[in-house]
Amino acid sequence: METNQNPAQGQPAQLIAPATTQPEPQPVPSSEQLSDSPLLYDPVKAARIAEYLRELLDPAFIILFGSQVGGTPHSETMCYDLLVIVESPSLYNWYDAKRYVRMKMPNIGHHTPYVNIYILTKHDVEVNYTPFIYLSRSEGTLLYRSHGQKFKRPRKTFDFGLAAAVAEKYAGTFLPLADQLLLQAEIMTDSMHIRQSAFAMAQATVHYFRTLFYVYHGFEADTSDIEILQHRMRTLSGELPLLFESDGCNSLHTLYCLKSFLVKARYASDFFIHAQELEQHLDRVKRLAEVVKKLCQRRIKLYLERIEE
Repeated sequence: METNQNPAQGQPAQLIAPATTQPEPQPVPSSEQLSDSPLLYDPVKAARIAEYLRELLDPAFIILFGSQVGGTPHSETMCYDLLVIVESPSLYNWYDAKRYVRMKMPNIGHHTPYVNIYILTKHDVEVNYTPFIYLSRSEGTLLYRSHGQKFKRPRKTFDFGLAAAVAEKYAGTFLPLADQLLLQAEIMTDSMHIRQSAFAMAQATVHYFRTLFYVYHGFEADTSDIEILQHRMRTLSGELPLLFESDGCNSLHTLYCLKSFLVKARYASDFFIHAQELEQHLDRVKRLAEVVKKLCQRRIKLYLERIEE
């Protein structure tokens, strides 16, 4: 696999987290709670993940953030939340990077079932001064920096009041729209309106997921694909995987069906689904709405609490 080598890339990776000793956490500005929090990640495993991401993406920096390093929680489930900062847009996206790490480390699931990767360019980081970027850069542990790069923590304080207001406005705009679509889907499950019900339900799901993404990150999701959005955010809550992912006893196809509804309910002349099956999907989307609203409220509350710190 070509990795677009450059002179700096040819040098050994400068892994900040040593492979044999527990790294000291980076200083966290003005937060006693963070300094008292234990580090939960395995430094050996984190260093290996950083090395494989270096091979694939040739980044400037790799930062481990969130509760694993005693920072502001991002993922609710046990997860390596990683911000990878690159010089220019990469040939590979976050999903490619996850697949590459899993291929290199097939046992990554042992004690840490998820790796959550965000790939942003330096320009993205500079122009999008969002709570997600601020918290990951100010609180995270630097796992890797490329040769000659100087990593700097944000110098200015962050306006969490503004972040809360923006997140609240976004949620206040799109959650009611999603609720309205979901209500429309619920009252049209009869055979005469089954197509409209399926399409409205799928649209509502997209709005719920995209709203959750924005509230947590401060910028728009780069996709409206329902399956990708679910995969992207399933670590934010332990409940999200339970809603849509199959287990050893039951095979769930709701995500696939919802995704297909967006196209087939509009364009396929032979589209049909039994009302009973549609109601099963509807029940899961209703529970998604409850989870998303709870998570959004929790995140906005966190922003408001930070104003007083």
